[in-house]
Amino acid sequence: MTELPRVAVCDPNEISRLGIAQALGDHGFVVVGVAGDCDAAIDLLQGGPQVFLVDVVAPGLELLARAAQDAGCVVIGTGTAAGSDLAFAGLRAGAVGYLTKDLPAKAWAAAVRAAMRGEAPISRAMTTQLIEAYRTRVSARALAGLAPSPHRLTTREWEILARVADGKTNRAVAEELCISVETVRTHVSSILSKLETPNRSAAAVKYHQLVAI
Repeated sequence: MTELPRVAVCDPNEISRLGIAQALGDHGFVVVGVAGDCDAAIDLLQGGPQVFLVDVVAPGLELLARAAQDAGCVVIGTGTAAGSDLAFAGLRAGAVGYLTKDLPAKAWAAAVRAAMRGEAPISRAMTTQLIEAYRTRVSARALAGLAPSPHRLTTREWEILARVADGKTNRAVAEELCISVETVRTHVSSILSKLETPNRSAAAVKYHQLVAI
């Protein structure tokens, strides 16, 4: 008897994750579990899913993608919109493809099976969008790199922002980078000013937007 493919779902929206799980179950998949955030989703890897469907807006996608890869599990990004920004965010975090929630369940089932065969589950239309967006961003980024700017983060500020975006406290960042807590506070203050963000949470959101470029 052929073993049924095993999948897991991570989506902050309860209706979405339960609906996706039900739809995939109806199409011959074993759903090993669902989670509302990436921390809980990592625990689902113990159930041995072959494919993990994760909404790209879920914080911690990058960590989940790395853990999934170590477990031999493929990650597919999901989202409500077909724009290239969300797809880029998912692909850069480690997803092998991107599926929009307006697609029929049959298309999702086919995409998951394609991912299990080593294919990239991205529609032709989405592929065209990604190529054009990539060309535009590379050109814009190259030009931006030539212009001096007081808003550009230093290497150290970028290192600290990455850790803040992972949810680490000032003390944890200080210990990891072998600097004082006061130094971290000073850097964080500079980061918030340069990014024009009111707090650490907003800065973390801006960080994830920046790494998706």
